[in-house]
Amino acid sequence: MSQQTTTRPVFSVGLHWIGIAVICASLLQATIAQAVETVTFKSDEKDLVNGVPMPTRTVTGEILVEAQDGGLMLQSDDGRIWMVQPSQIISRESNDAQLQPLSADQMAERMTEEMPSGFSVYRTAHYVIVHNTSDAYVRQVGLLFEQLYGGFYAYWKNQGWKLPEPKFPLVALVFADRDDFLKHAGAEVGETAQMVIGYYHLSSNRMTTFNMPNLERNVATIIHEATHQLAYNCGVQRRFADNPMWVSEGLAMFFESPDFKNAARWRGIGRVNQVNLHRWRNYLPTRPADSLVTLLSDDGRFRSSDTATSAYAESWALTYFLLKTRREEYVEYLRQLSKGKPMAELTARERIEMFESVFEESMDQIDKQLVLYMRRVR
Repeated sequence: MSQQTTTRPVFSVGLHWIGIAVICASLLQATIAQAVETVTFKSDEKDLVNGVPMPTRTVTGEILVEAQDGGLMLQSDDGRIWMVQPSQIISRESNDAQLQPLSADQMAERMTEEMPSGFSVYRTAHYVIVHNTSDAYVRQVGLLFEQLYGGFYAYWKNQGWKLPEPKFPLVALVFADRDDFLKHAGAEVGETAQMVIGYYHLSSNRMTTFNMPNLERNVATIIHEATHQLAYNCGVQRRFADNPMWVSEGLAMFFESPDFKNAARWRGIGRVNQVNLHRWRNYLPTRPADSLVTLLSDDGRFRSSDTATSAYAESWALTYFLLKTRREEYVEYLRQLSKGKPMAELTARERIEMFESVFEESMDQIDKQLVLYMRRVR
């Protein structure tokens, strides 16, 4: 358990936002467009089946954002979000039809065509799992996904928030071993792939992991990353909006805590995350007075190896505290964040003001209550 959870939390930060690095800066001032278009554009991606470059790609989808210079944020019928620079666009063709998301059957067929030979599709009630691992392992993973899915929806329904079903089929890639994982993940997330055993990718909308020799080491990662995927597909969060990292990671850690006494290695939601509780306690003696402010103001602490561990620990602690003591306000806070527009970034001051407005207390007051409450958590 400790070995698994030591590796993933420190480095998973870069994965959920990896697509932002390639977005044209002008998209930040872009307008929201409502249209379905077929766009042909230059591409530097490789075909996964034969590994050869694909000089052009044609995608039919809904325009989410169109920049003043013609750059596009385009969501295709499989849920993938494409960032297309003006210089890449070869042609555009509009139509009046509404975007029709792929069905689970269609998604399974497309993924079979996209992946190399040797991959199979395992279907559960809500997931399309593409894999080249053993049937026994993928069934275990599928069971975890479905347990999380049911628990996730039930949890928010109990908080008075009835969530919509995902618009697109939920896709997961499960590779046979770390080598296969690195071949795929290295092309998608670069060197970060060396540091993780699973991730959710904002642009592709897929979760990716591999067959660990011992599933117990992988349970927290599977639940953590599948929580990200669910949150971004059922309206709790919106992809490429301003989603504070403490919220995204805090939620995933709130849901992830494994239960090794249970046959499925996970049950229930909101169990004390012992790894992060330990890290929180280690951080507390040297925790600066403005720690909560820096956590909420921007995501910088997650991007530094010197501060990432404390940022994750404090994110879990704050999320746990708020969901245990200020649940209604926390849900309202999530509702407000979920209304954010793609690429519309809040300033540090706006982030703080939104938080204080919803919870109707100052950061200092919340901070004192947080520290006092977490001292009693065991």
